[in-house]
Amino acid sequence: MESLSAASKRERQTRLLNPWMIVLVALFVVALLALSYKNEDVFLPSDDSPPDAVAISYTELLIKAHPEDDQLRLRLIDQLIQVGDYKRAREYLEQLQGRLLAVTPFYAAMLDILRAQADPAGISEERRAQLIEALRTLQIANMDNGMLERIARYALEIGGLDVAVTSYKALAERDIARRTHWLGEAALWSLANNDQSGAAQLYLQLAAAEPDARKRAEHLREAFNALRAADHSEQAAELLVQHLGELDAEQESLDWLAEGVDAAQAAQRFDLADMFIQRWLSLKSDDHRALNADFRLSLASGAIDRAWQIGPELLAQTPDDFELMAELARLAEWTGHTQQALNYWVQMLAHREDPAMRERVWRYALQLFDFDQVVSTLSAIDRQRQMTDQEVDTLVYSHEVRGTPEDAESWLRAYLQRYPNHLFARKRLRMLLENTQQLDKEAELWASMAGRTSLTTKDRIRWARVHWNLFQADQAWAVLTAVDASKVDDPEYWQLRADLAWKLERDADVRAAYERLVSLDVPLGRDDEDRLIRIYWDKEPRRALQILVESWRRTGRVARLTVALQLAETLRDWDTLRALLSEAEQSSAGRGSSQYWLARAALAVQDGQYEQANAFYKQALAQFPEDDLVRQRMLWFYIDNAQRDVLAALLPQWRSRAVADSRLWLPYATGHMMLNNTREALLWFRQHLKSNPSDRLALAAYADAAEAAGYADLAWRLRRQLLKDMDRTRIIATPEGYAMYLRLLAGSQGSLVSLAQARQLWNGEQATLQLWFEHFLERLDAGNQAALKDDWLAWGAARGLEPGNYDQIQQALRSDNREQMQRLLQRGGLDVAHQVEVLARLGHDGEALATALSAQGDEQPVSIRQQLLYQATGMLERSPQGIQLGWHKMDFGDLDISGPRLRVARNLGDDWYADLQLDQMRYDSTNLDNEVMGNERNLKLHTRRELSDGDLSLYLDSSLRDDDDRHGLGIERTWRLSSRDELGVAVDWHRQADDTGLLRALGMRDGLGLRGQHGFSARDQLSWSITHSRYSSRSGDALGTGNGVSVEWGHMLFFDDPSWLLRTGLDYQKNSVESEVPSELLSANGGAYIPFDTTPGATIQGEELMQDRYGQVYVASTWRRGFPGALNRTRPQFTWMVDTIAGWQWTEKQFNYGINLGVGVELFGDDELAVTLGYQSAPRGGEGDAGGSMGITYSTRFGR
Repeated sequence: MESLSAASKRERQTRLLNPWMIVLVALFVVALLALSYKNEDVFLPSDDSPPDAVAISYTELLIKAHPEDDQLRLRLIDQLIQVGDYKRAREYLEQLQGRLLAVTPFYAAMLDILRAQADPAGISEERRAQLIEALRTLQIANMDNGMLERIARYALEIGGLDVAVTSYKALAERDIARRTHWLGEAALWSLANNDQSGAAQLYLQLAAAEPDARKRAEHLREAFNALRAADHSEQAAELLVQHLGELDAEQESLDWLAEGVDAAQAAQRFDLADMFIQRWLSLKSDDHRALNADFRLSLASGAIDRAWQIGPELLAQTPDDFELMAELARLAEWTGHTQQALNYWVQMLAHREDPAMRERVWRYALQLFDFDQVVSTLSAIDRQRQMTDQEVDTLVYSHEVRGTPEDAESWLRAYLQRYPNHLFARKRLRMLLENTQQLDKEAELWASMAGRTSLTTKDRIRWARVHWNLFQADQAWAVLTAVDASKVDDPEYWQLRADLAWKLERDADVRAAYERLVSLDVPLGRDDEDRLIRIYWDKEPRRALQILVESWRRTGRVARLTVALQLAETLRDWDTLRALLSEAEQSSAGRGSSQYWLARAALAVQDGQYEQANAFYKQALAQFPEDDLVRQRMLWFYIDNAQRDVLAALLPQWRSRAVADSRLWLPYATGHMMLNNTREALLWFRQHLKSNPSDRLALAAYADAAEAAGYADLAWRLRRQLLKDMDRTRIIATPEGYAMYLRLLAGSQGSLVSLAQARQLWNGEQATLQLWFEHFLERLDAGNQAALKDDWLAWGAARGLEPGNYDQIQQALRSDNREQMQRLLQRGGLDVAHQVEVLARLGHDGEALATALSAQGDEQPVSIRQQLLYQATGMLERSPQGIQLGWHKMDFGDLDISGPRLRVARNLGDDWYADLQLDQMRYDSTNLDNEVMGNERNLKLHTRRELSDGDLSLYLDSSLRDDDDRHGLGIERTWRLSSRDELGVAVDWHRQADDTGLLRALGMRDGLGLRGQHGFSARDQLSWSITHSRYSSRSGDALGTGNGVSVEWGHMLFFDDPSWLLRTGLDYQKNSVESEVPSELLSANGGAYIPFDTTPGATIQGEELMQDRYGQVYVASTWRRGFPGALNRTRPQFTWMVDTIAGWQWTEKQFNYGINLGVGVELFGDDELAVTLGYQSAPRGGEGDAGGSMGITYSTRFGR
């Protein structure tokens, strides 16, 4: 202890530091303080350390010491903000008003944000938007980095992501060292702000600045994702294309390629998608995802065929991928591989039971008509549940279509054992039995169903139809009548009831059923109306017509219109017929019926418009060439109107049809009767009567045909039998029967009896009077009392009676009423002889001749045929047609002229006729110098135009000779004043003068003539003429003038074979002759005339060329058969003529006679060789010498 104490004592006594050491330490401390002292800020807290109250107080002291230091105030504001004293910070900030404008808005915004965040109520959306807008208004360029960081931080806190992104971008531009960091932050918050495009650009900047390949790829991937998120899939795909070569087989690259395929498909850039897939496969060919992407791309691009190629391969890699299998099934449907599609669906259904898929399978199999698959698919359902109606129907239908209805029946019966309450299945079984015609089983099923449940009206209708189809009409009626009919409103029920009643001949029930249908506002069907019409047809035909008309107007059925038109025509209901035709004209369907045209024709006949009726019949035949009813009506029309030429053409043409169609037998018989084919008519009558033995009208017509065929005894017996057997009361009830009865009486008992009976039976009706009138006119003709017909026709017209066509045309011809003839001709119905006569009267000789020639034949009755022969012969004699070559010689007593002659004549159309004659003659006379004259060549052209009241003739008369030529013209107009009177006027200029032989050779004639012709009977005729002529030489020197008159009376003893005409007449002409013959004509002066006195200087009297007067009274006889030498031969084999004349020429005080003979022989068919000879004792101007003529001709005609 002591030692320790001593030691401690010693220690206390020892000095640790000497004073110098202390001084040295003090100096060191002072130096250290001097070296470490900076400024006043040394006591302020650092930027990294949070401020405290001491630091804030010290900062305030410094501000007081340096009030002009604004930076110190900003520091204090920062410190106050850090400690949360926002109020004092706001006060110090307000002290900076007007100064530091670049930063004070920043602090104001910070304080607003901080105060808002400190508000316990939170920041409203409106306030938040104001704060964010305040941040957006800050000038980024005036902020330092710290401020930018604080702006970004506060902007993120209040949701101003765009402000934060802008701040980070500015920091990235300023802080190069941390650029990557700031860009990353900007990109991150751009994505958060849904600005993927901006983020993509930022990631691209990061990638461009990144040296590390892996990180660069990450930035590119992020840019790619950002572009896709911005819905810029095409840009994203293009970005991937730019860096496609940088990808490798790593999973990240493959994932990126998969995303690239999706992006390219989204942008519809299938070309880029294909590039990605190809790159993908090149990196990893066995990648299932690449194959799947290729498959999806093919589907998306529409390359379904390629998709179909890839799909099975893809499915082979994942056979359990049923989603893919479903896609392949749909793809198979699209590409037309329907069976493969069905197989895929069936595989999926086999894998797992899915009701929806099962329904799809059987529906698709049904579309493919794979009914076996339909059956197998649906058959499994009933073991699980009751099937729907559609499923049952489809299953049974499939059985029916594939031909196994018995399997369907077995299945249905088994199904109903399992589900007996399935009503549709039971109905389907009934339908199956109906379709397979197992009507007995169906009836049993109906009975079973009736025992199980109450049947509806529809069910009973079907049940009744089954019994009806089994020909069990009574049972069908029992099924229908088992219900209270008064409570049934079903139209089908009443329709079937009407049908059954009709079948069972229950007429009362038929009517009741149809009345019920009408009360239900159900329009009657066609068959229903037909039945009602049939019921009313015999007893109430007008009611039947009413039904027909109403049906037509309601339904527009052409069949109804057809029958209505027929019935209206039969009932003579012309008003209804007109109304129906008017309605039919408004409907194309109505005009499409043959009966429409037939009815129009009948109405036209009723109105007297026969030409229009004929046009309607032809229109009907043109539109309905296969309808023989049209032919029947046409034939009756032509028969009624006596159009034999039309009948002659149609009967042979339609014969094959008539043989097969009984409707044409009777008109054929009547038509052949009209054509005088009596034997053929008898055959048709017999054929008709064999099928219709009770047709009395046809039997009466058959009697007429037998009489015309020469079986008069048969006809008489038939008529007697008809009169004996017929029910007179019934037969005379109709106009047709009444007329037939009168004809039978006239044919069997005579005209007087028939007329007396007609007067006795007349009941005062106009129709009966009309028939009596027609019959009376026929009896006048039969008694050869036609002269009385005009008075009786006037009597009938006063009473409104219409004569027949024959009587009308005869009256028109007798009175020469051209208007009536024209009207009757246009209307038709005239026989051929009347047609020819009317055409000739109207001035159509060409057409009349053509009609007469074409109608010649055995098809005409004998009387008509003979009349046509006379008419054609007369017209040919007046207007011959043919060519004739001959040689002629004419002796004028003091002059002969002879030479060949050519004549050609024919009709030019229907109204013009031309006759051309060419001569080459030579004169032989002691008074003519042939050296001067030479041969004479003559041309004579005569053209005639037939007019309605006569004709107009033009003449061209030219003569060519060595000394002088002559060219003459002539015109003549003839008027037909009546059927027997004719008047003509002629004007001639430079025409040939035939008064004497010398005048013909040396002169020419100008003249004016008037002539007339009057018939007093068929045998007697008067002709006369008056002429005035001026004669001159061919060179124009006057020779004299003359006036003449002639009158002739003709009387026909025999008309034909041979004809004999007696004539008597007078000719007189007074001439004023020039005193001297012109000197130019004398041979001494170079002319052709050699005078009787050839003494030089002698005066040549004009009377040497023509007489000063001439007069003769004569009688003549012409006895001939035909006319030898005429242009047309009108008699067969041979013709001949003997013509004699005898007269007294009182001017010459001499007797004159003459004779002309001619004979013609038939050569080469219609050709004729004829020779004519003539002699005249004292020809005119012949100086007392005899004259004559001689000719030989060969003629051939044109045409028939």
